[in-house]
Amino acid sequence: MTNTNKTRREFLETAVAMGAIAGLAAAQPGAAGAARVIGANDRINIGLIGCGGRGRWVLQNMVHPANANTALVAVCDIWKQRQETYPGEAEKLYGLKPKVYADYRELLADADVDAVIIATPDHQHCGQTVDAVQAGKHVYVEKPLAPVLADLPGLIKCRETVQASKMVVQMGTQGVSSPGARAIKDFVASNKLGKLFRVESSESTLRPYWINYKGPQSEAETNWEAFLYNRAKRPFDAHLHACWMGYYDITSGAIGGWMSHFINLVHFVTGSGLPVSATAWGGRYECGDDPRCDAPDQVTVMLDYEQGFHTQFTSHFGSCIDAEMTRFMFEKGVLKCGFGHDVGNPVFSAEGTEKNYTEQKLLEETPPYPGQEHIQNWCDCIRNGGVPNADIEFGYRHAIAVLLGDQAYVQKRKVSFDKEKQEIV
Repeated sequence: MTNTNKTRREFLETAVAMGAIAGLAAAQPGAAGAARVIGANDRINIGLIGCGGRGRWVLQNMVHPANANTALVAVCDIWKQRQETYPGEAEKLYGLKPKVYADYRELLADADVDAVIIATPDHQHCGQTVDAVQAGKHVYVEKPLAPVLADLPGLIKCRETVQASKMVVQMGTQGVSSPGARAIKDFVASNKLGKLFRVESSESTLRPYWINYKGPQSEAETNWEAFLYNRAKRPFDAHLHACWMGYYDITSGAIGGWMSHFINLVHFVTGSGLPVSATAWGGRYECGDDPRCDAPDQVTVMLDYEQGFHTQFTSHFGSCIDAEMTRFMFEKGVLKCGFGHDVGNPVFSAEGTEKNYTEQKLLEETPPYPGQEHIQNWCDCIRNGGVPNADIEFGYRHAIAVLLGDQAYVQKRKVSFDKEKQEIV
């Protein structure tokens, strides 16, 4: 595997050129599996695809506490250790031991499974969502939906497949289910502070989050080919398997991992469409970063929107300054809130302007973490119909923003998105 931007650009350009035609040709969904009709009082049987830290966290802290009449009946992971250890952990949550699969396609063929949670590495999200929908399963899929340019054909196919189905697909961008997000949406629409012209957000930690993850130490412990999925074949690499979040061939680091949360919030509260263009800067400067990882530990992405505002996302590993911060700048003041995954109780004031009024909260009380409400929204839509809070359109928009940011960083120049051709130019 190489770490040079030039080689990566050549790889991506070749992958897109060779794969776009085939990806678009395959975008027409095949015959979907027969989904069980789930009544208002019926239990929703869930299968978990990917039993790593995020998948387990979603089950323990979002699905189970939501108390939405669900059960975890099946789990899948390619790492044998998780196949052996997680079922017992899951049994403590639900009182029953789930079936275990090593191949997610076998889980999708299980007639007992109504819906799946996809918490696998980023580059697998689109393809597995397509497979799940075509198997007649409702889907909760973690973000980002597509991390790098090579995944654009898969993103297009995923969007079209979901749109043509009757399955409920919810993105794992839970911040939009927060009362705080709804309050910001109403506040922006009220025009209380005049024109919105800039939104900036920062999320960071002292060390890059990808350096401490653990994984299988030998190929015999896992399915290496399944891990690589749609990426180029290469010899087994234990560090890549464990710390893939820091490898730019697999994903786009903090751009996909974190900016997707922020920009999804922006799309939700402003009602904006796709970003028009992007510029980005970044590099590897933090002394504690692992030299084997090539994702930037410092990155700034700016996106421009037709509605007349722009956004700036910053992640600066090495310092926690301004972590969990978002600011909406208006001509008459500013609104501040937490990061996109949990905005908390937003406040607005005249700070930064010549106006003079004190800080005011939008809500009487700070709302709880929105994870449970996000899962409840997904389950309600499965039972009763309707569009979930973070549907496939929100997933498509946040993914295009991520791909624009990724390409602006890789190419070291401004890039734009052609909505008609669905191409980054």
